Amino acid sequence: MFWPWQILSRLFSLNFTYKIDFDFDYKRILKEYNTVKNKLPIIEHPSIGIDHDGGWQVVSLYSETGDSVTAGKNADIDTKPTEIIKYFPYTHEVIKELFKKYDCQPRRIRFSVLKSKKKISWHRDWDESMEFSNSRLHLPLIVNDKVRSNLCHEKFKWNPGGLFYGDYSFPHQIVNNGLEERLHLIIDLKDPKNLFIDSEKFYVEEIKRKKYKEIIILMFNVFYKYPIIYFQAFLRRLPLRYLKTHDTHQKILHKN
Repeated sequence: MFWPWQILSRLFSLNFTYKIDFDFDYKRILKEYNTVKNKLPIIEHPSIGIDHDGGWQVVSLYSETGDSVTAGKNADIDTKPTEIIKYFPYTHEVIKELFKKYDCQPRRIRFSVLKSKKKISWHRDWDESMEFSNSRLHLPLIVNDKVRSNLCHEKFKWNPGGLFYGDYSFPHQIVNNGLEERLHLIIDLKDPKNLFIDSEKFYVEEIKRKKYKEIIILMFNVFYKYPIIYFQAFLRRLPLRYLKTHDTHQKILHKN
């Protein structure tokens, strides 16, 4: 089944994901994570009940407050290393090399876990795009064949050892139907320079994405976002203030 926004993005032949040319040893990052996994103060992603059903967990290496359990970003400021960065010397080297190579500043950087048989529902992160001088990079560490990922119509499967950019200002979802958790290191960068292997191709496709973005987002809002909001309110029999609270929460999340 295709949603209306997927049909449009497919009709317009839009591309949303790109591999980044950057060398690192993902096994060393994974080893550091596994070594201290049981010590990490992993928390549920704050959008629980909105974008996921309780299976999405995060822990921050860089956050706005310098605290590893701070997952949100409520201001457009540089982040700073958290108290757990000391457990990740090699990972931190990789992160700092990204800053140097692409002449950029950090935003949020965190490990993201999607548990077995769990999903992250359709949503969008309005400013996580080069359109706003932001880049969200995914560094896969643990994957399985039954993880299904979509950015609009585009299905993608990212394997460990690569680094990937996605335009997350468009609707996206992830479903983990496998028996193993999905683990990514998500690296948000501010204003990276010369990020793409073929910059000319990227910017030609970026112009095309911008051209059709408004109608795609409209379809997402009309057929999915707003019906979900009102349906949830109906089921829970909450007063109108729930909708206002939800809208406020969404605005905060959209800043993240």
